[in-house]
Formats: sequence, C-alpha cells, structure tokens
Amino acid sequence: MATKRLRSKSLAQTGISPELKRNKQTKEAQVLLLQVDDGPEQNNKNTEEDDKKQLHLLPGDDSLSEFERRRLQNLRDNAAFFSTLNIKQAKENLSTTIQKPSNRRPARGLQIEKIKKESLPRRPPSLRLQRKDPHGEAVPAPPPVWEWQPPEHARQAPGPIKMIQKNTVKDMDEVTFMRTLKNMGKCKEKGTKKSVSTDSFITSINALTLKSEHVAKVVKDRIFSVVVHPSETKLLVCTGDKWGKLGFWDVNSRDGNDGVFLYEPHSRPVNCLSFGQDNTDRLYSCSYDGTVRCTVFEQAIFDEIYATPEDDDIRCCHFDFLEPNTMLVCQSDGCVAVVDTRTQGTGAENIYHVHGKLAKTVSVHPQEKNYFITACRDGYVSVWDIRHMKTKKPSSVDDLPHSKSVSSAYFSPGTGKNILTTSLDDRLNIFDSSSMTGDIRRKASIRHDNHVGRWLTNFRAVWHPMREDVFVVGSMHRPRQIELYDDHCHMLTTFSDPDYLGSVCSINAFHPTQNILVGGNSSGRLHVFT
Repeated sequence: MATKRLRSKSLAQTGISPELKRNKQTKEAQVLLLQVDDGPEQNNKNTEEDDKKQLHLLPGDDSLSEFERRRLQNLRDNAAFFSTLNIKQAKENLSTTIQKPSNRRPARGLQIEKIKKESLPRRPPSLRLQRKDPHGEAVPAPPPVWEWQPPEHARQAPGPIKMIQKNTVKDMDEVTFMRTLKNMGKCKEKGTKKSVSTDSFITSINALTLKSEHVAKVVKDRIFSVVVHPSETKLLVCTGDKWGKLGFWDVNSRDGNDGVFLYEPHSRPVNCLSFGQDNTDRLYSCSYDGTVRCTVFEQAIFDEIYATPEDDDIRCCHFDFLEPNTMLVCQSDGCVAVVDTRTQGTGAENIYHVHGKLAKTVSVHPQEKNYFITACRDGYVSVWDIRHMKTKKPSSVDDLPHSKSVSSAYFSPGTGKNILTTSLDDRLNIFDSSSMTGDIRRKASIRHDNHVGRWLTNFRAVWHPMREDVFVVGSMHRPRQIELYDDHCHMLTTFSDPDYLGSVCSINAFHPTQNILVGGNSSGRLHVFT
C-alpha cells in the first residue's frame, strides 16, 4: 500500500494520470503478444507498415535518408509528449504558492531616525592642476615633448665663403692683415735645410724660450690642428678648433686682438691644416663636417674643393698631398678619397674603401708617391700602393698591428725611411720603412701615457719637418711640458716654463725651416717657443 501510495504521489507531481500510464502499459503488452504469435516474418512486415504509418513527413523531408527521417520523427514525438505533461504550467503554479520567508524583524520600541547625509563641498583643484606657481601666478605652457630643431652646428653653405672676421677688430687692422696675407702668398722664400748633427741641433733647440707675449688665445675652443707658415720674415701661426673656427695669429703684430684674427669656414672640428706645396698663399683645411676647403689669400675666400653627402654624416679626418694639386682625404667611414683641386665640383676622382672603421690619418711617402699609409681605429696601420688599388676590398702592401686604436701614423720627411705611430695602448712606435717590399718591422718603441681623457685632444706625435731623427709629442707629466725624442725613442729634451706653460699641449708643430716650436692646448691657447 505504501509503495502504491508513493507511486501515485510521484505521478501526481509529474502531471501524468494513472489511467494514462495503465493504458500505455496495456498497449505495449499487446504488441509483444502479437509479435510472439505471428513469428519473425509477420512481425517485420507489421513493423515496417507501422513505421510508415507513424512517420509524418513534412515538406522538405522527402530528400532525407531513412535514418534522418526517424530521428526527426523522434524529436517531434518527444516534443509532443512533453507538451502534454504541462511541466511549464506546473512550474509557474509552484512558484506562486511558495513564498520566501522574510528575515526582517519587526521594529519595536523607539524608532531610529534616518539622518540625511550632507554632501561635502568639492575640494578646489591644486595649483599644479591650475598651472600656477606657489604665488598663484599662471605659469607658461610646457613645451611639446619633442620638436624637431635644426642642428646646432650645421654645415656651412656650399661653395665659396667670404673671409669675414668673427672677432671685433678695427677696419684698418683688418685691411692691414689682409694685405699682409696677400704679400706672404707672393713671397717664394724657401729655407735651406742644413744638415747638422744631432748634438748641434739639440744645443740650438735647447736655447728656445717662452715669453709672455708669445702666449695668446687664438681660438675659442679646443685646438685640433696647428700649422706654421713657411715664411722666414713673418711668424704666422694658424690653428683650428672644435667648432670650425680658424684662427690666424701674427705673433709679432699688435693689430686686431694682439695679432689674432678669427674666421669660421667650418662648423665641426678642424682636424688638419696644411699650406700648399707650391703655393703658400693657399691654406687647406679639412673638418668633421665633411668638407675640405682652401683659403685663398688673394681672393679672401674659403673655397670648397671637396664635400661628402651631408645626409650621410661622413667626417673628413685628415689629408696629405700626392702631388701639388692632388690630395688623399681619409674619412670616418674607412674610405680614402682622391681629390683633384683643379677640377670643378666637390666630388672625388676615386674613393677606396681601405678600412672597416674610422681612418684617422693618411700620410704619403715623400719620395715614392705611390705609397701611402693610413692609421685606423681598429688598431692597424696599413701600407697601400695606389697603383694597385681597387674600389672594393683593395689589398694592402703590409699591415702594422697595434693592440689598441692608432691616433696617427706619419712617414718621416725627406726619405720616408721611418714610420712614426701614436696609439692608445700607451706606446710610441717607430717602424723601419726603408724597404717598401712588405717586410716593415718595428724599429723602436717606448711607453708613453697617451690617455688624455675626453676633454683633451689626443696626442699625435709628429716629425720635425727638417729632420728624420727627431719628433715631438705632448706629455701628461707635471710640470707641464712638451717632449722631444730621437728616432730610437730616446728622450732628447723637454720644453717647459713654470710661468707661462701650465696646461697640456696636445697638438704641436715646428716651423718648416726654423727652430720655432708651437704648442696648442684644449682651451684655444697657443705657446710659441722662439
């Protein structure tokens, strides 16, 4: 009885009446009896006919397979069966009869008064947000995050530039100075190179002294190059600084600023200066701005004779003459350009890629002009034969390795039998280049402090222009001095003065025909020992 009661209760909850359930079971039993009595064949036949009767085809079902038709019919029968159970209606009736009990307790006694919250006044924005300073005054709008600006030291305009002085001098002094330059260019004085012994030379060179009137600030910034005019009647010194200024100093004159006249032919460091081999009225200069210019005293202009593409940012580092009208220019991209000063335009005749890094100096053999050497940042001094040069990947005659970057390398004047190098491995080296057959060996070497720091120009040891056994170089020793060595790297003497020489002279040069030494420091000051 209990089981029947539970079963009827479950059927009542599901919405299926007992009579409907009983009729369904009776039909199933009758079907089983008919299947047993009629046998398998009759049973299969009746099943197929019943299936055909039970399948209610809808439009579009004719193209389906028998299996798909049966599946769709089963879905329809199931949907019709569940619709007869009224499950959705039973769910709605159940939700209306069941009420969720309330957890809220009835309030008794004193009632709590609701206090309305007052909204606080808005805090005023800070002075920073109002763009005001602590005094309440408006500050200017900030500049944009990035704004393109032209380079601070842009390259000078292409073509010739007039010689316009950058220092304040009297008009009469300027006219006098230009007349002096023109007259110096016309003179053809050439000193006789007397062959004297080393001892006699040292005796004469030790007599050089530094006077107060022979110290002057010629350019505004760090000195990168110095050259002395070969005239024997007037002492004229030229120097180039870090930002393209070119200073002329008539040492024994008081015109202008104590004989100093300043010009600006370049915009970046002027790293090399040289007077023409045949024409001393022409001063050649190359700069890191990628140009080589010729100062023509007769016309008072700075003529542009070579220029690299400005967008490529290629620097012209150094040059030397193959012939009076042909020069070799080494560049920061490791190339050497052959420039003919007689041709029109600012291009090169040939460009040879000799190094993978910056080529710092170039020097031509004084007798065998087809040979030249280059000093590179990669630590090699390479010897080249211009007769066998190729545009791409030329082969060197010989390579002289150094452990660190090489600052300079020069053939000795006269015969070119020695090569003098200065490198950042704190060495001064001399190689025997008397035979240019590819077997150049180290002749002498000495330790020398070449680490000058970032604010001083690197040392570049240079030969005396009249001797092959003497060279001069700056020094980091105290008291400040300039050192003179022989071709075996033995120190001969030093130049110093406790009163007027108190800084490092990185760049030094001798007069071409006289015993006069000029040293330049990194504040634009020249010291002339006479």
